[in-house]
Amino acid sequence: MSILSQSGKIILVREPVCGRFGIHRLIAQLTSGALNVSWDGKSEITMVTFNKKRTLCKILHIDDYGVDCTTRILNTGRFQVILDDCKKLIPIHLTRNELEELLTHGSVPDTRNPLKIAV
Repeated sequence: MSILSQSGKIILVREPVCGRFGIHRLIAQLTSGALNVSWDGKSEITMVTFNKKRTLCKILHIDDYGVDCTTRILNTGRFQVILDDCKKLIPIHLTRNELEELLTHGSVPDTRNPLKIAV
C-alpha cells in the first residue's frame, strides 16, 4: 500500500526550497506563485520540493479533506534531481510511478532525462 495519492497532479519544483519550511510556509509559497506552480487553489495537488543539498525531500499534498506534509530523507546519498537557484527551470509533472521511484531510489529511470544529474 502506498501513502501517495491516487489522483491529482504531481509537480516537482526544480528550485531549492528551505528544508525547515513546514505546511504553512509551503502553502504560502504555492499560493503566491513563488515556485512557478500554476494551481487553481481548489484541485488536488502534490508538490515535491528539495533542499539545496538534495538531501531532504518535502512532499506537500492538498486535497478536499485537508493538507499533509511528508519529509523524506534517504539513508545514503542524495536525490538525483537538477535544481536551479535562478528560477529558470520550470516545475515538471511526474507520474505516480516516477514519484515512487524517486522516493525509493533517489532518482527516476533514464526515460525522464531532465531529472537526472551527473554525480
